[in-house]
Amino acid sequence: MVAMLTVLLAFTASVLLTHLFIRLVDGLGLVAESNERSMHKGATATGGGLPLLLSALLIFFAFWPLGKVHALLLVAAALLAVVSFLDDLKPVSRWLRFGAHITAAAVCISSIPLSQLIFHGWLPLWLDRALALFALVWFINLFNFMDGIDGIAAVEVMTITGGYAVVIAAAQATSPLLGLALAALGATAGFLFWNWHPARVFLGDVGSVPLGFICGALMIWLAVQHSLAAALILPLYFVADATITILMRLRRGEKIWEPHRSHFYQRSAQALGSHAVVVRRVAVCNAVLIGLAVLALSMPVTAFALAIVTVAILLAWMEIASGTLVPSNAGSS
Repeated sequence: MVAMLTVLLAFTASVLLTHLFIRLVDGLGLVAESNERSMHKGATATGGGLPLLLSALLIFFAFWPLGKVHALLLVAAALLAVVSFLDDLKPVSRWLRFGAHITAAAVCISSIPLSQLIFHGWLPLWLDRALALFALVWFINLFNFMDGIDGIAAVEVMTITGGYAVVIAAAQATSPLLGLALAALGATAGFLFWNWHPARVFLGDVGSVPLGFICGALMIWLAVQHSLAAALILPLYFVADATITILMRLRRGEKIWEPHRSHFYQRSAQALGSHAVVVRRVAVCNAVLIGLAVLALSMPVTAFALAIVTVAILLAWMEIASGTLVPSNAGSS
């Protein structure tokens, strides 16, 4: 009952606060203008991560106990929100951004007891923690990279937070982070009400960076407490699209920190002329990944292999849609 109420109230609060936020920033002229690298047209309100995060925190604090792990994660998320908000207003040094990312990731990793191994004993403790730190920093950044068309980042947050809750329920377990996941799920669904194409508001870095951190932290804790395979499966589409794109850009000698429109989802959305069509396909893929994350509790290798196939099918569809790949029967009568 508390879980359902958390999602519902966070959704309602987010819809209302985001609406008020849009009216405020429209009046102040705080908007993102379209340019040669953007995927939207005209001026759109940005910084919508602020009412989303506020809604999630208000409902979380109202219904769930605050533990040590929450305090650590929320302080780290707040650090990222402040630095990212400053970056939204005026670009800050990339060293400041990366420093904040590394600090937040280190705080998350330090919240895990030394007796628990993230990679379940496959690695010595020092390498277990170092690899987890690198993975979380990378995930924070790739999440920001992937926030490039209307609705896609919100759908991914809902997949990871909702998937986390589903896996916990399937395992018949409890988790200190369940309330935070449910509050983020509801608040993100409320934000999506305004962010669906054509979007009235964008997350901004102030939203995408802290949300990427929260989602990554949930996966770290899911790996520690229940299933490494499930933690790898839930964010697999975002990880695959961003990582493959970065590797391809490196191969072409491009500067990977510069804005671009070469992600799989960006090229397919541009070719199809529709953000919504692409995001719906991503949502279907992610729904399958949630089911496979549950399967990973009993059959981790099989579930992970099926997840790779599922994401590969989505990426292949995106390539075909963008015109990069041509089906063998294309042009036949």
